Order: sequence, then C-alpha cells, then structure tokens
Amino acid sequence: MPSTSSATVAEEAERKYSTTGDRPLPDLTGLPSVDAIDVDRFELSAQYYDTADLCLLRSKITLRRREGGDDAGWHLKLPSGVDTRTELHFPLGDDSAEDVPADLGSLLRGIRRGAPLSLAALLVTRRHRHRLRSSDGGFVAEVVVDDVDAVRSADGSEIRWKEIEVEWNSTLGDKTIGRFLTALEERFAAVGITRSESPSKLHRVLGDLLPARPPIAKGLIPVRDYLSSELHTLGLSDIAVRRDARDAVHSMRKAARRLRSALQTYSDEIVVDPDLVDELRWLGRRLSPSRDLEVQWERLTDRVADIPVESHREATRARIDEYFSARSEAARLEAVDTLDSDRYVGLLTRLDAAITDIAPATEAARARPKVARKELLRAVAALSKKVSRRVDRVGDAENPAERDALMHRARKGAKRMRYAIEVIAPLHPKRSGRILDRFDDFQDLLGEFQDSVVAREHLLDMLSEQGHTAETSFGLGILFRIETEIGDAQAAHLDSGWRKAYRAARRLWT
Repeated sequence: MPSTSSATVAEEAERKYSTTGDRPLPDLTGLPSVDAIDVDRFELSAQYYDTADLCLLRSKITLRRREGGDDAGWHLKLPSGVDTRTELHFPLGDDSAEDVPADLGSLLRGIRRGAPLSLAALLVTRRHRHRLRSSDGGFVAEVVVDDVDAVRSADGSEIRWKEIEVEWNSTLGDKTIGRFLTALEERFAAVGITRSESPSKLHRVLGDLLPARPPIAKGLIPVRDYLSSELHTLGLSDIAVRRDARDAVHSMRKAARRLRSALQTYSDEIVVDPDLVDELRWLGRRLSPSRDLEVQWERLTDRVADIPVESHREATRARIDEYFSARSEAARLEAVDTLDSDRYVGLLTRLDAAITDIAPATEAARARPKVARKELLRAVAALSKKVSRRVDRVGDAENPAERDALMHRARKGAKRMRYAIEVIAPLHPKRSGRILDRFDDFQDLLGEFQDSVVAREHLLDMLSEQGHTAETSFGLGILFRIETEIGDAQAAHLDSGWRKAYRAARRLWT
C-alpha cells in the first residue's frame, strides 16, 4: 500500500477547453517559446473515489487511481489558485487492490467528515498528446486531445465527450506563459475551441448530482459566502497539517478564528448555536501550541544574530533548538490527534449544517425580504466601541504584566473587528480594501507586541532550566532584553495605530 511519506508533490497549471469530434486541433507550430513538438497516443484508465454525498467534489478535490501513460498511481489533486492545483502522486504499490489506501483515507478524514470513500466513476481516456519544447529541449507545455468514456457509479449512466487540456510549465514565468497562452487561445478561437465550463473531468460526470444551495435573504449572502470560504480553507489546511506542510497550522487556526469571529459578531443577524462557537474556540486552542512554538522557534533563531559576542551565538542557538524541537514535535502530534478525533469531525458536520441552513435571527428579520445592510454595519460599529475601550484601558495599567494582558485583549478585539469587516467587504469593496489595509498595519503592531511577550516567557523558561553555560546564559539574557525593548516600542504606538484604523473603519457606518 502507498504511504503519504512516499508521495511526490507538484504544482499543476492547466486549462480545459471544449471541442467536438469533427473540430481539428489548430497548428501548434510557431507558438511563443516553442521550437519542437513531440506527439504520441495512449490510453488511460482511471477510477475516481468520493463519499456518497460527494464531499471531495464539493471541496474541489479529486482522488483517482490511474493506470496507463507515464504517471500511473494514486493522484490526489488539491485546489491552490486560479488554473493551478497541488498534485500528490503516490505509487500504486505491489498489489492490485483498488480500495483507497488507509494512509490516503486518513489524509482526507476531515474533508470526508469520516464517511467512507467508494468508487464514484470510471473514466477511460484515449489521449492524443503534443509536448511542446523550447530550443534547449525544455518543457514548455502539453496540449492533449482527450476522447473520454465515463460511467458513474450512482446510476450506471454513460457519458462521452471530447475535450482539450493545456498544461504548462509555470516556472517559465508569468510573462512567458502569458504570451504563449494568448497566442494559443487566439488559434483555438479561430477554429471554435472555447474554455470549458467544467473545472474537471469528474465535475463533468458528477456535477449535476451536487445539491443546489438553498435560497436565503439577500443581505445574508455575504455572511454565508464568507463562512463557506473559511470552512473550505479549514478543510484544505487540515490536509496540509496532516502532511506537516509549512504554515499549515497557522492557516487552519486562522480559518477557525475567522469562522468563530463571524458567528459571534453577526449573532444578532443570524441564528447561531453558541456551542458551535465554543467548539471552534476549542479547536483553536488545540492548534495554538504547535503554531506558537513554530513562530517562536523561528523568531528567536533569527534573533541570535543580534547577540554581540560571536562566540556565544552558536551555544545559544543550540540551546534554542534543543528547547523547541521536543516541544514542537509533541505539539504537532497533539494537533493531528485533534484532527483524528470524533469531536472534530462532529464540529465540521455541524458547521456544514449551520452554513447550509443559515437564517435570520429574529421573526422581524424573517418577515423582511432581505436583511438591511445597516444591520450588518451596526454590528461592526458596536464592535469598534468595545475595541476603543480596550485600547483606552491599556494606558491605565499599573505594571508591565497588566499592560501585557490588556494589550492582548485589545489585540483579540481588533482582530475580531477586522474579520467582521472582511465578511461585509463585498458590500463596500473599494472602501473595505483601504480599511483592511489600515487594520493590517494595526494587527502587525499588536502581533509583534504579543510575539515579544511570548518570546520573553520562553526565554525565562529556558533560563530556569538546569545545565546552562555562561555563554547560553549571556545569550538568552541579551535576547530577553531585546524582546523587552521591542514590546515597549510597540506599546508606545498603540493609541496612534488604533486611531488610524478606527478613522478608516468608521466611514462604513457614518
């Protein structure tokens, strides 16, 4: 059976085009950056897997077992941007079993909400491939004409079609690829070949089985779209955390926080289960240690260069690595255990239902044809008053410890307000963009302050442990002084930073 550790990872950039059986492919010679074309033909057989309710397809994820061609194996394709996907390629293994390998099933546990994966469709593709190369033999692009026969498992229906795929070498740069695609699509247009409406072969086969989104009050559409987008990000980040990808925990924790913030901020406008908010808070807390240790390890490692005595730097760096390595691995395992828990899967299932069934919170709101924009803006305005009070209290702190705690409360309030503005950004796109820029600046200030507070806590922990040399004691002491100065400098700019953010934001409701 293939293991996730044996996967190769690649970024795939491609577009799909619609054509008919009697429409010829245009001449491909003379395209920008293309000096040679290799042509071949072969047949591919692929089994596509999903849950009964098509969780993977709804998340724009494809899982298939392919035979034939030069890339036989298990393929997991994850969305990563416009025209791009991240593809994980696993070998087939020595056996011929067609069940989804356990490691792959575990990787997708959150996306599939714990439901089993089964065969969703079988596709046989007769491929006519044109590999376009540069003068030095380098790969530029691949243009394939596919004749596809598909059978879907749900009802046994058969579908046949012809399509064209263009995959290109994204490392060549945007300008080079832009010129190539522009020239190619001009030739396509001349013979009636157009962009496909289906994002994938599987979507073409199963897309009509996807449930339609229920209608909701027009004013709530931005809230639903925001929640749906963040839940999608949470799911993709789940896979990345299981793969131990860089910044995956950060992305997942941020998505959980945004979901929680939106549900809290707009609880007067939509029906919100308070227990769901608590469960999102639980998830964030379970992920926090792994992310915080990752940030602090990198931060203090970079800070070692500021130690003035060069001979003390190596010893201090070794002590920092020793301290964080064991703690980081334990925290990562805790995060993965959380994602494997029934409680986490239950949270995802409840979020699905809450977003699908989103509704106005009051009888009066339900009686109106749409929720007024002013009600959403009123929620942001009320939140701004809370943040202002928290910022004001920082100046009344009687000691550094109290100041640090009050700064942290101000930071959490400002972050929640920023997320609330993100939700309603589609209502005021230009104005919201400028406001969010101001909030980014304010969050950078508060984030740097909070990181300095946590760094000092870790440094004190390191200093309190036994077995220090004079070199490490000196180095850690220097880093503690530096972090103290950084925190003081950020705190001094709190009032001015908040005034700029608040002045920008109040234009939404005044």
